[in-house]
Amino acid sequence: MHVYGRESIKPLLHEKSYLFKITANDHGVILFPRETEHEEISEEDIHYVPDSQGNAIAGIVKPGHIEFRHHNDFPDERVHLLMQRILALPEMAFAKGFEVVYQGRVLIPRAKAK
Repeated sequence: MHVYGRESIKPLLHEKSYLFKITANDHGVILFPRETEHEEISEEDIHYVPDSQGNAIAGIVKPGHIEFRHHNDFPDERVHLLMQRILALPEMAFAKGFEVVYQGRVLIPRAKAK
């Protein structure tokens, strides 16, 4: 599983409030600035196309929260398992404990502060 674009969002992670975009599927994840549209960025095996035409889900990331929009090929269980794998990647350590929401439903609750 690959993580693309980590360097493009790295400076944002030091800010108290940030917002950037994410595209993800079973091959990996692409992280990119919010000024770029989801369909404008892709990698060999990861591409979002509106109306469930691509092979990836699209979302946004802000502190403590990742939210994805609907895709016909991604039922809740698939998104849940996918995000468990993605959040376990070393490059995604910044998002450990983040809440994951899909179509307004919480699939992974935010980790409680210790």
